[in-house]
Amino acid sequence: MRTSAVACVLGALAALLGGWLVARWCLGLVVIAEGALMVTWGILRDDGAGPVSLPRPGQGGTLAEVLERARAS
Repeated sequence: MRTSAVACVLGALAALLGGWLVARWCLGLVVIAEGALMVTWGILRDDGAGPVSLPRPGQGGTLAEVLERARAS
């Protein structure tokens, strides 16, 4: 989820930078397009499940719990 949020923020910043560079139209259009693609990727990548809770170091867990966490991530 953190990666998706960072991708959305970077995409929005790239779109703003592209708008500033629009006077240099070719570079500006490329940066705007890359920003839009990054925002789209960040939104579509989120599965809506929320953060996965991981055990603390030394807490261990049963084999079934470890396999279930691995399957969920």
